[in-house]
Amino acid sequence: MERPVGGLERRATLRVERGLSALSYRGETPAAGEAPEVEVVAVSPGLSLLCTPGERPGLLTAPGQVLVVVAHEPGAIDVVMRSTGPGGALPAGLELRRMGAEAEAEAAPAPALRLRPDLPEGGVEFLLRAHVSLRGDIAAPRGHWICGPETPGRIEGIEMRGVAAELPLEYQVASGGRGAGWSPWTPAGAYAGTRGRALPLIGLRVRLLPDAAPGLVLKADGVFLGSSVATRQGREIELVGPTPLDPLVGVRLDFAAAGRATRPAPPTPVRQPSRLRVFRRPAPEVDAAA
Repeated sequence: MERPVGGLERRATLRVERGLSALSYRGETPAAGEAPEVEVVAVSPGLSLLCTPGERPGLLTAPGQVLVVVAHEPGAIDVVMRSTGPGGALPAGLELRRMGAEAEAEAAPAPALRLRPDLPEGGVEFLLRAHVSLRGDIAAPRGHWICGPETPGRIEGIEMRGVAAELPLEYQVASGGRGAGWSPWTPAGAYAGTRGRALPLIGLRVRLLPDAAPGLVLKADGVFLGSSVATRQGREIELVGPTPLDPLVGVRLDFAAAGRATRPAPPTPVRQPSRLRVFRRPAPEVDAAA
């Protein structure tokens, strides 16, 4: 399904079957003008994206580039195609092809798109991107998990980037290993952490900029290895594990309206490396990090 968005920009919804699929940017580089960009801006639950190391996750900027979609269950991806210059043209040629096993004889009904929670006044849409040990780069829209209780993974670095607007926040990370400590405050759109050095994050801090809307707060959920889901809410939040050795294996971030009460989450099963599921009662929420 494809629908216009406005100007030289279009949005398409592509169905994805369980397994591995390749999203390919087809066509030739135009002789005049620039090729349109293609960006995956939303995915169904159970889907994640893998890209070439060093490339921005979820973004295809030229013909010949490919993203791999990892689907633990059937789902869909929401793709935006946009012109990048005065001479740009639409549409971009896209092909979504299953890798490996043949498609199942009977296709399951198309699931609902991964809908994002309502955006409070002053908030902006954004993508959370992370480099995960043994998985590569993974992206998710606001309000949805990177790794998390069902598919934990050691997160080595994080980037937060606004979609069509500046993101009014900055963040710090703390990595494990010798000489560990907090990084400098990192602006939105920049990567914080490491890649491929087996140094998982052991802490994450996020704070709103002073010019962010006064009625806006952050809401974050984090999972550290061996622990239940911890939730923090406020204009500045901090996620750390019970000990300095516990790696961050899941994170979810969104905006919320200040003063809006949230219900305590029920005990959340966290999948362990041994595949045993341990139920623990989550820590109580706090309004802001100390």
